[in-house]
Amino acid sequence: MKVIRPSRWLVACAGLATLVAVAAPVHALPILQMYIEGATYDQDTESWVTDQSSLTLWVIGDVGDAGPILDVQLTAAYLTGEIGSVDIIPTTASGYYDPSQSPTPVLNPTVGADGTLPIMSSGEPLPAHGIYGPGTSFHQWGLGDMTLTDSAIGDFSGSFPTTFPSSGQINAYDIRISGYSMVHFDTFNHVEAPSHVLFGPFSHDAASAVPEPTSWLLLGLGLGGLLLAGRRQRRRSS
Repeated sequence: MKVIRPSRWLVACAGLATLVAVAAPVHALPILQMYIEGATYDQDTESWVTDQSSLTLWVIGDVGDAGPILDVQLTAAYLTGEIGSVDIIPTTASGYYDPSQSPTPVLNPTVGADGTLPIMSSGEPLPAHGIYGPGTSFHQWGLGDMTLTDSAIGDFSGSFPTTFPSSGQINAYDIRISGYSMVHFDTFNHVEAPSHVLFGPFSHDAASAVPEPTSWLLLGLGLGGLLLAGRRQRRRSS
C-alpha cells in the first residue's frame, strides 16, 4: 500500500490547469477554487486544513472572467480499507453574500474504485498529486454548470480574500463525514471558449482529517485501564 503524506489529505482543492493543446488565457484568479469555512491555511502544503467531521465546503467558480464552467465535478478521496460515508447537503455560504442556493449534487456510483483516478471531460485522468492510486478510493458528484455571477470572487489561497476583483458562483455544501479518518476533496471540469479542461490547483487544496472511531475507542479503553489500575492501587494502599 502506498504511503500518503498526511498533510496532502488535510485539504480541499481548487484552481486551474490546462490539459489540452489549446493555450489557456492568463487569469488573475483561479477559475475553480475551494474553501472550508473556519479552516486553517497550511503554508507548507498550501492547503486549507480542518480536523472537523462536519464542515461547510465552498466550490468557487470565476464565471465573470472565464464564462460558464461546465459539468463541474466534486470528488472525495478516502482510504480504501475504511468503511464510511460522506453526506453532502446544499446550503449557502455563511457570513458572505451568496444569494443562490447550491444545486443538489448527483452521486456517480459507477466510478471511484480502488486505485482509479477521476476522469475529466477531456478523457484525461485528474493528476494523482499524491492522493489517488492503489489504496485510495473516491466518491464523485456532479454539481452541474456554473453560470451565475451573483457573488464577489477573490483569491482564497493563503487567507480569506480582502479584495474581490471578479464575480462568479459559489456552491456551498454542508458535509458530514462518518467512518473515514481522512477525506480529500478535488473539483474539476471545463469552460467552453476557448475550450480547455481545468481543475482546482493543488496550491488551493482543502480536506478533513478526523480521528477514527476505533482510535477513540482504543484511547477510551486505555484511559479506563489507567483509571482501574489507579483504583486498585488506592485500595491496596488503604
